[in-house]
Amino acid sequence: MKISALFAADKLRLWLLVLFVGLATLASYWVLEIIRSHDNTGAKPVRTRKDYYVDNFNFVKMLPNGQSKYRIVGSELVHYPDDDHADIILPVITNLDPASPPMTARSERGVIKNISRQADTEVHLYEKVVVSRPKSLQSEHLQLNTEYLLAYPDKSTMQTNLPVEIIAGDTVTTGVGMVANNNTLQMQINSNVYSVIPPRTVMKTH
Repeated sequence: MKISALFAADKLRLWLLVLFVGLATLASYWVLEIIRSHDNTGAKPVRTRKDYYVDNFNFVKMLPNGQSKYRIVGSELVHYPDDDHADIILPVITNLDPASPPMTARSERGVIKNISRQADTEVHLYEKVVVSRPKSLQSEHLQLNTEYLLAYPDKSTMQTNLPVEIIAGDTVTTGVGMVANNNTLQMQINSNVYSVIPPRTVMKTH
């Protein structure tokens, strides 16, 4: 009887030890998750969970009258619902609004923010950004080259704080920082502006 009682007591201690180790492991994991889910300010960081992706997507924004305002296409779109943004590969934005001049902007990659709030939609273009506007009665053909551009397609405006190169007809202008409005055809370069203007050919009369 004493041997059986001793064996039972040892078995109970073993189970209690296993239970204690299990609870300690669970508590440690719980504390670690709390630390990971908060930054130094105690705020939870934005998660990177994605809810859908689209290959070779084609998005067209329509005006109330049924006409197209602009189109955004790309080879891949991945959407993240936590902050309502999408990463895109090889984005191309084309202005289709008949009330403003046609214009196309493209880059290697981009990020669309505030997708659900279309009036506030931002399109961030990164790497080898090229904006092209064909020649019209109001202006020469224009091409803008930069490495970053923030476009507001619903407002037909764009801006950057990086160096830009602007080719308008035969004139090449460089500078740092730019704000442009496609509706009004106005563009402002913020600093370090330098332009190369070719000499005009003077017609001789006899």
